[in-house]
Amino acid sequence: MSDALQQARNAFLLKLTETIKSHNRRRTFDAGLYQFLVIGSAIAGFASLTFGLAAHDHKEYAIWAGAIGALTSVATILSQQLHCVKAVNWHDRMAVEMEIVRDKFLYKYKSSPNEAELSELSEEVANLKLKMVEAWEKISSSGPTVLGRIKKPAKGHAA
Repeated sequence: MSDALQQARNAFLLKLTETIKSHNRRRTFDAGLYQFLVIGSAIAGFASLTFGLAAHDHKEYAIWAGAIGALTSVATILSQQLHCVKAVNWHDRMAVEMEIVRDKFLYKYKSSPNEAELSELSEEVANLKLKMVEAWEKISSSGPTVLGRIKKPAKGHAA
């Protein structure tokens, strides 16, 4: 019985640690993707400006200026549709909440919770995952955030 419980404890801790690492890796990837889009868009904008200025003397650069200028629009649309920024925050929150459960396991129960406590921790992780799935569904079902949310002034508020 004790050996099976110890195996369950080890498996729980290993799975929790792997989940935290996975969310941290995904957060890093999403942050990198977003930064790539933002920096790439800025570089494309300056390149388009350069080609546009050069097109004054050399008309063949005008096509390059337009094509490179279109990349800024593509990067903007991608950054809005891919939910990169929202995913970064979501993965960060998921990792932090999983770390809280891991800390509880390690420090509150000193890495040796009994069966009931291990079951409680497992249920806490399951509920956390369900809560975060619901949060992600809300994030991914929302439309583009180009204009943000426009709030109407309260009734009776003088503009």
